[in-house]
Amino acid sequence: MDTDAKNKLFKPNVVTGLMIVLLSFLILITAISFFLLYKDTIYSGVMIENADVGGLSIREARDKIEEHFEGLLKTGKIQFAYGDGRWNIESSDIGYTFDYTKALNEAYEVGRQGNYFERLQQIILLYKAPESIQLLPIYDHGKLDAALYDISKDIDKPGKDATITRKNGKFIITDEKIALKLNINKTKNLLTEALKNYKYQNEVVIELPVETIPPKITSESLSLINDLLGVYVTTFNAGNQSRTHNIILAAREMNGTVLMPGEIFSFNKIVGPRTKDRGYQDAPVIFKGELVEGLGGGVCQASSTLYNAVLLSNLKVVERIKHTIPSSYVPKGQDATVSYGVLDFKFENSSPRPIYVESYVHKNRMTVKLYGQRLDNKVVKVHSQENEVIKRPIEIKYDDQLLQGEERIEQKGRDGYKVTTYKLIYENNVLVKKERISSDYYKPQKQIIVKGIKKPPVKSTKEQKNEQAEEEIQGEIENEEELEVEEVL
Repeated sequence: MDTDAKNKLFKPNVVTGLMIVLLSFLILITAISFFLLYKDTIYSGVMIENADVGGLSIREARDKIEEHFEGLLKTGKIQFAYGDGRWNIESSDIGYTFDYTKALNEAYEVGRQGNYFERLQQIILLYKAPESIQLLPIYDHGKLDAALYDISKDIDKPGKDATITRKNGKFIITDEKIALKLNINKTKNLLTEALKNYKYQNEVVIELPVETIPPKITSESLSLINDLLGVYVTTFNAGNQSRTHNIILAAREMNGTVLMPGEIFSFNKIVGPRTKDRGYQDAPVIFKGELVEGLGGGVCQASSTLYNAVLLSNLKVVERIKHTIPSSYVPKGQDATVSYGVLDFKFENSSPRPIYVESYVHKNRMTVKLYGQRLDNKVVKVHSQENEVIKRPIEIKYDDQLLQGEERIEQKGRDGYKVTTYKLIYENNVLVKKERISSDYYKPQKQIIVKGIKKPPVKSTKEQKNEQAEEEIQGEIENEEELEVEEVL
């Protein structure tokens, strides 16, 4: 056989051989790929923290990492520290362990996400760059809350505002106390971060985040209260004991109130409900324009006295309602009625300094004084102007049981008024501002007069003669008395 024939025969054999080798290689690669992709163990190159779990089943991997880390959990300690204080807790005290299930599931899923080629590529890359799964700490939140609550009882200290009282004409100030409060949420966050490293340590120390809470009222701010801003006095009938008693109770509740800048004084909130349990008694109150007996009667005199002191102190009035009829203890337009849960009197400390309310009763006088820091030399006066008097309407009724010419007043009634109240502000004895405070209308109440329409009975002739004789005798007596007077003179 010549050389050309041999070459022609050799070439197909070589091609066939190469194809067989290539096919065998592909079959081998496919088999290996199939084996890799569908094995039921964790792929090689996967680690949980510093523990190699490649080639292990999930059950085998769990046993390995639990054995690896549980020793640390049994011997390790967690210490909380604040200042000189130390609080040690065991892992079991808070049910501390690791989330093995989550880590094992993540480890098993490595190389099992994506399509055929993506998975194969990831599996091959694990041989060059192993992947580590983080083991997350877990604990019983209820047990941790209980442990932190016990620690907080040792750390937390209640704060206290500075206080101020006025005795014998002088202010006495008690210093404030700063509150300490363990921040539970921040402590939990710090613990979670620390426990991520706890698996490599036998002890972890956490500095507790303790917050200092400054008081709302400090002795420094109260020391600014030294000037009288405004004072108002009203009088009452001390003989009405129940009404006097109610006024005294209201004055005591208001006395000593401190308002920081921007704070609102609510009469109903400060004085509280007017109930028998709190000592209030029945006394005259205004109800639907009439004076009737009611629990807490007289308290409106306290609110009205305060209202006028507020005006004279040039503070901002937030809420004020007039009475339905003028009050006897303040000028028209300068009253402020209250009714717990319904009507309130409120004012704001619109000054940049704290103010102090002093209220007391002496004999038949109620006094309210407001103290603060005077920042100018302005003087406030209040003036109420009667713009119109509305005469009470008169209603005539007739009574057939009352004789003609006779009448009686069934309802006295009263006049109505339209009143405008102004705040006059003086500086260096010069009026610099006139501000309208309110325009009030006190509705008149009609007067009811009952007149008789009953005709007098007809007198007999004998009765008429007797009356005439009596009149003549009375006339003679009067004449004789006049003659005697003339003789004496």
